[in-house]
Amino acid sequence: MEKQLKQFNHHQLLEQTELLSQIEKEKLQESLSTQNFEAINTLYQDVYVNRKVTLPDDVQDIETVIISEVADEDYRQIEDTGLKAIKAGKFAAVLMAGGQGTRLQHDGPKGTFEFDGVSLFEMQARQIKAFNEKLNVKIPWVIMTSDINHEATITFFKQHDYFNLNQEDVHFFIQPNIVALSESGELLLNEDKQLLMTPNGNGGIFEALQTSGINQLLKEKGVTHIYMNNIDNVLVKVLDPVLCGYAIDSNADVTTKTIGAKDNESVGRVVEVHGKKQVIEYTELPDGQENAFRNANIGIHIFKLDFLIANAKCDMQYHLAIKELSQLDETFTVVKKKALKFEKFYFDIFKYADSFMTVQFNRSEEFSPLKNKEGKDSITTAYDDLKRTNRL
Repeated sequence: MEKQLKQFNHHQLLEQTELLSQIEKEKLQESLSTQNFEAINTLYQDVYVNRKVTLPDDVQDIETVIISEVADEDYRQIEDTGLKAIKAGKFAAVLMAGGQGTRLQHDGPKGTFEFDGVSLFEMQARQIKAFNEKLNVKIPWVIMTSDINHEATITFFKQHDYFNLNQEDVHFFIQPNIVALSESGELLLNEDKQLLMTPNGNGGIFEALQTSGINQLLKEKGVTHIYMNNIDNVLVKVLDPVLCGYAIDSNADVTTKTIGAKDNESVGRVVEVHGKKQVIEYTELPDGQENAFRNANIGIHIFKLDFLIANAKCDMQYHLAIKELSQLDETFTVVKKKALKFEKFYFDIFKYADSFMTVQFNRSEEFSPLKNKEGKDSITTAYDDLKRTNRL
């Protein structure tokens, strides 16, 4: 291992290992033995050193169903299609909940944050329970956690008796990790004197669903579609039967819920580039065309399970994030310094879909992100929206 550390210029780590106890050294050695040093170096070169952000030259808006323009009869019919599929056990709910409530100054998993004594987890659990009772079905609820909040999340569910859901219908799996690097490309140690790792982005969900055995479990239960959303949106409609109906009716690999983008809004757009659907961040749209694309991505998607199984290990690029992370410096002092985080984005799987359906819904009923303690997308704005829509 010393040879590889020297070969790939991880000099600080090499020096730090000399200061470790035998037990710490053996544990670190075990972690290092699972790393592909060549791949790490290639990732560093491609995503950081030689990073290029190129604007797409053939961006098109996508064909979209505008829900407000759908006739009442057609709306009821598509909703009925969705309800029948949910009742038949065709859908599982998948929640991305790997984050902490740090920006909210909340100690614990973000899903444990409460409004008037009701946690974000419970808000979504209530919706699933209502379907279970109304349709006499047992909907699987699959929750992606991370190393930093997995145990705390499970403890919270146990403390709240799984929010009156059957425990056997609630499944947890952990988001994969990847090494973080210094700006010079070196491996780092965390406060526990082990490799500094970070979650590999929400795009890691697809491989994790497969390797954890969740996909196979759902398949055996007769599930054909997963309804994926995140913990941030307090107005999310878990298993919205209208969106489910469109997924069944279209038989699309991917069915996406969007909202109309506001002018100059800093939110990703669902677009088509060279015939393939994808999400492009607002800052990466061609100059002068930022407001030409109407579908804002809000992270609510339905995937055919067979599509996810077939593409569980497809090639998905890493994106760069530079963050201040706690780490050990050369003197073994804990410091907060810039580090390179590498993240996959779930929407990069869109390009592998042979068929794609987009349905645009009303923002005021569908989207209120909880990101910050104060100001925009804050505790106050989320609470006001919950009260306005009678969700509390």
